[in-house]
Amino acid sequence: MLRFIALLLALVAGVGAAIWYYRSPAAGGLPVRVAVRNDDRWIDDLQSRNPKEAEHATAEVESRGTAALPLIRQTLQDDSASEDRKKAALKACAILGVRASEAIPDIAMLLSEATYSAEAALALSFMGSAAVPVLKDALDNDDPAVRKEALRSLGKLRERASIDPQVVIPPLITGLDDSEAEVRQVAVTYLGIVRDNPAKEIPALTSALADEDASVRAAAATALGAYGPAAASALPALRKAAKDPDEQVQREAGRAIITISDKR
Repeated sequence: MLRFIALLLALVAGVGAAIWYYRSPAAGGLPVRVAVRNDDRWIDDLQSRNPKEAEHATAEVESRGTAALPLIRQTLQDDSASEDRKKAALKACAILGVRASEAIPDIAMLLSEATYSAEAALALSFMGSAAVPVLKDALDNDDPAVRKEALRSLGKLRERASIDPQVVIPPLITGLDDSEAEVRQVAVTYLGIVRDNPAKEIPALTSALADEDASVRAAAATALGAYGPAAASALPALRKAAKDPDEQVQREAGRAIITISDKR
């Protein structure tokens, strides 16, 4: 029995010595195998196609809060960062919302680039009134994709934050005169969503029923229908639009007429 115990103790001692040997930096030049946790992985996983990884990364951002901002800002400012990684950083800003407001200058730089304008504008749409000046400046950008996303973000801000309607409505109405149809379509769509000043919005949308682009005309008809009886003054123009050469315009105008008339 004593011999068995002695053998067991020797075996334990030998295993312990082996573990110490392989972990020791002086272990005959053998590599040290140490598990290292990658604390930055969460930012890349935000763009993962694996739903569980993306979900865990989102939870990590929420958990870190403002402590995540140094890495986020570093990524946004890094010219060598990949497109996916920068978009992941912008997504992190959207998750943090107003807590990421100190990153607005970095987001503004990417907003002016068509590659990132959609993601940057989305992030800004969660950041409250502090994002308004940046978005309004972007409305003068030469790239219509940037103007479109900035205008869309202003519309979303009105939905998500207590923004003065007079900050949002004038840019939306001005957007109806943009040279690009995609910008005009965003303008009419959000005028139909915010509906803060029917006295100004309905005449503007009624005029948009004569837009040269069919998608804008259809969106204007849909927006007018959202006002209900308040849009009664647009019925003559809507009846004319119901005979539009474009089938989608006809359909949306017909729906608007029924909706407005049924609610009167």
